[in-house]
Amino acid sequence: MLLPDPDPERRPMPPCRHILALGALALGLGACGDSTDPDDDPLPDNAATAVGLTVRDNVEASFDAFFPARLLQPLSTGPAEDPCVTPSSPADTDGDGVPNDASYTFTAPPCRYTGVRGFTLDAVGQLRITDPAPETAGFGATVTLTNLRFSLGAEDSDLSYSVTRNGTMLLIGGPAGLELNTELQGLRTFTGLPDAAVEHVWTVGFDPEATLQINQPLPSGSVTVAGSVAWLRGDENFDLTVTTATPLHYNAACDDTGQRFDEGELRVSGTFGDSPGYVRIVWEDCGDDPGIEFVAEE
Repeated sequence: MLLPDPDPERRPMPPCRHILALGALALGLGACGDSTDPDDDPLPDNAATAVGLTVRDNVEASFDAFFPARLLQPLSTGPAEDPCVTPSSPADTDGDGVPNDASYTFTAPPCRYTGVRGFTLDAVGQLRITDPAPETAGFGATVTLTNLRFSLGAEDSDLSYSVTRNGTMLLIGGPAGLELNTELQGLRTFTGLPDAAVEHVWTVGFDPEATLQINQPLPSGSVTVAGSVAWLRGDENFDLTVTTATPLHYNAACDDTGQRFDEGELRVSGTFGDSPGYVRIVWEDCGDDPGIEFVAEE
């Protein structure tokens, strides 16, 4: 399931008919209807907005790792059984939808998508998915990203950007709930500003409202996030903490949009240069991007 520029977020958005908040790979491009206004960002270079968008997108995208088939179809709403890549090995001994050990190499085309929030998306790089218990059906998986780059091109080149990710995600759990332990390094470009090097080390938990079934999409449920974000962009060097103020609610009925949370709040806390405080990210409806604001603390 990483970080649109503030300026692109202000332009009118097309209908969200063909967007999926990407897979944990995509780590994120959000949905339509962003309520964030960079003009209200009190920090230099819209740092709070940039951090908030980055965390928002990574959380929304990481959610797809709970159902690994979604990792193979970034930023589209078609069936998970129709990916743009093929596995190096199709073996799935226990039939749980997680391959024994398969690598997927993304190239564009065929991994090119149009109409993604007004962009053309190219996905390139490698994803590896392994089953920690290939003889026993379950929900576990290990996901490794190697130079997985998402490039988004717009007619106005100033709006184009890319994000490249490396790292691992470990999925554990059972029918009563799931946990994703994530350690990812990302490099995100910003027009007119230095690239941001970002490391996310956090745990994402999922508490379903119905018993989970192997090889079936997730039911609605609650999501919590806890961990750290290291942010380096030019002179910005922030060590931040992510906490869940109100659990995010995943709404399984939101099946035609990439943004599938209809409530919840995360906070990204720390000292932003000389400004202590936190970035508040609030989801209110599926299909709409959350609001992002900086709250200063004394």
